[in-house]
Amino acid sequence: MGEEIVFKPIGYIKSPYEDAGNMPKSPRESMDVDAEMVINEEFLESMSSMEVGEEYMVLFYFHKSKGFKQRVPFMGNGPIKGLFSTHAPNRPNPIGVSTIKIKSIDGNVIKFNGVDMLNGTPVLDIKDVL
Repeated sequence: MGEEIVFKPIGYIKSPYEDAGNMPKSPRESMDVDAEMVINEEFLESMSSMEVGEEYMVLFYFHKSKGFKQRVPFMGNGPIKGLFSTHAPNRPNPIGVSTIKIKSIDGNVIKFNGVDMLNGTPVLDIKDVL
């Protein structure tokens, strides 16, 4: 235990949100907002079975997150909850997960709805929703 873990982003998010102050707290709040995920071209083959209209989980790095508290207000202004019962961005390991719905795929660019990520957010992985 205690060993360092290093991830290499597979791409990044192009989002209309530049700071957390105006960003939705969950993908459900932004299903009418379009965004793009630009995947590094070395992973094009990994995208080969992805389909328009399908939902996927995107794991990403909260790249602007600093520090964390173990108890936080739910959704930023609700009742106080333990951190692990929330999607708060400030975490011991600042990894986020969101479910998105694909609108289109053009080469290595995936357009989607449900963006609750900042512009420039590094993408760590994509998984299908079972």
